[in-house]
Amino acid sequence: MSAICQLENASKIYGSGPTEVRALDSVSVSIEPGEFTVFSGPSGSGKSTLLNLIGLLDEASSGQVFLQGHDVSHLSQRKLASLRAQQIGFIFQSFNLVPVLTALENVTLALQLAGLGGNHKEQATKVLQDVGLGEFLHRRPNQLSGGQQQRVAVARALVKKPALVIADEPTANLDTKSGDNVLDLMHDLNESLGATFLFSTHDPRVMARAKRIVKLRDGRIEADERPNGGV
Repeated sequence: MSAICQLENASKIYGSGPTEVRALDSVSVSIEPGEFTVFSGPSGSGKSTLLNLIGLLDEASSGQVFLQGHDVSHLSQRKLASLRAQQIGFIFQSFNLVPVLTALENVTLALQLAGLGGNHKEQATKVLQDVGLGEFLHRRPNQLSGGQQQRVAVARALVKKPALVIADEPTANLDTKSGDNVLDLMHDLNESLGATFLFSTHDPRVMARAKRIVKLRDGRIEADERPNGGV
């Protein structure tokens, strides 16, 4: 089975000389299709930096980053943006929905930005129905609860049928019930659709559902565990 993404001896250094910070230090990790993986660790451990490299939001100072078997380490910003739009879905703790657009328009926008074909409205409607928001297609974010807004974010990430979905602290701004509902939804989508999810989180509820937990400390991987039997 080919890895969706892979880092080989990837390092990320900020600053130089006495102010140099090595956020990641020669990290190698591979993500296979269908994983439900959590990157965990204390603040400053490097988990967000690692997620940013995998999500093509940042570039490694050294080492290599592969997406779908292709080395993306030296691609132009324009090409990286195109790959992000087409192959990677993002779910953020602050939802990042466009406030003046409805749920349907927010999800449709993701298809337009990715330059994908087909009936965008039909595709967006289908995925919003899949996440339980069929009755809320025409509501704007301020007319939705936090849990519902995060479901729109999940739909927006999945509508492109990306190779990978990256979720950065997706439950941080949700109450317990809403957080559990969103996590159950993502777990079900992983099981039923084979969607590949990567999380950066401190939330024990996310880790309890994980098939793989990669623990980081001081920019290095200190443990790589499969507590629930893996994938």
